[in-house]
Amino acid sequence: MDLQDAAKARLKEVYQNLSIMSVKPALWFLNAFPTNVRTASRKSGDKYWFDVTPELYEKRQVEFFVYVCGDPNTMYVFPRLNLEHFVRHASLGGQKQVPNFTIYTNRDELEPAGHADSSFNISGFRNAFFLIPGHLK
Repeated sequence: MDLQDAAKARLKEVYQNLSIMSVKPALWFLNAFPTNVRTASRKSGDKYWFDVTPELYEKRQVEFFVYVCGDPNTMYVFPRLNLEHFVRHASLGGQKQVPNFTIYTNRDELEPAGHADSSFNISGFRNAFFLIPGHLK
């Protein structure tokens, strides 16, 4: 089972309703809220690299972002406005030139690319499934 499938199984344990709108990008409904679910295998120690498609938050295509770090027991659940705030000055990278950031699971920090001196404490978002309204199982 790959990490995306393991994340889906874990989220099905947590949320009353889960359905997949699209695979690329990974847009899911969690309790009727559009959510972008992203996964990353271990990058280096407890460091995971991600990017985010700005249209998802700028055009309000999703209300939540879930970042799965290495295994389905380590997820960060961000409301759209929080993630937008965290990545607003991140350096752009990759083919699509989108904001990049790193999550450090050992210290629960998000570091926008190009801003090593301005990381954010994200401990309150770790496995914070309650942030998505609706019934939990």
